[in-house]
Amino acid sequence: MFENDVHEGEEKAAQEKLTFFCDMSMQEFSFGVGAIGVNGLCLGMMLNIPTLTLHNLMYKVAPKGILQPDTTDQERVLVARVIIDHWYKSTADWTPKRRFQKLYDAFKMLKEKSIAEELKKRFEADEPMTLEMFYTFDLGRLGPYVPPSVGMDEVEEAQEGEEEEEGEEEEEGGEEED
Repeated sequence: MFENDVHEGEEKAAQEKLTFFCDMSMQEFSFGVGAIGVNGLCLGMMLNIPTLTLHNLMYKVAPKGILQPDTTDQERVLVARVIIDHWYKSTADWTPKRRFQKLYDAFKMLKEKSIAEELKKRFEADEPMTLEMFYTFDLGRLGPYVPPSVGMDEVEEAQEGEEEEEGEEEEEGGEEED
C-alpha cells in the first residue's frame, strides 16, 4: 500500500512539473489571445466550445459584447480568459499531450502556423507560453487590411467601384427577366 502512495506522489509531481499549462502560462495565453478583438471567440470555436456557451461566457463578463467601440482591452482579455478557463476545466480529464494537440490543431486551422510551431517547441521543452508568441495573432482586425503604403482613400474608392459594378450587374439581370 505504501508503494502505491509513492507512485501517486511521483505522478502528482510530474503533473505539477509541467509548466506549459501552469497558471502563469495560461494567463499569458489568454492575454495574448484576448488583447486583439475577437480572437478569444475564434479560438473557442476552434476548440469546439458550443456557440451558445461562448455567447453566454462572453456576455457574463462583457455585457455589451466585445465588438462595440467602447469595449476595453481589459474586457476582451477577460472574455478570452473565461473561454480558455472553460476549455481547460472541461478538458480536465485529458492528458497534457492531448490538450496541447488540440491547441496545436486549433492554431493550424486558424492558419497561424508560426504560433502552432512555437507552441510545439515550448511544449516539448516544457516551457511556459509567453505573450511574445502571440504578437502575430491578428484575427480580431475589423474591416479590410490596409497596408501602410496604401491610403484609406484608395481603399474606399476601390470598395465603391466594386459596389457600382455589383449594382450594374443587378440592373442588367433585371432587364433580361422582362
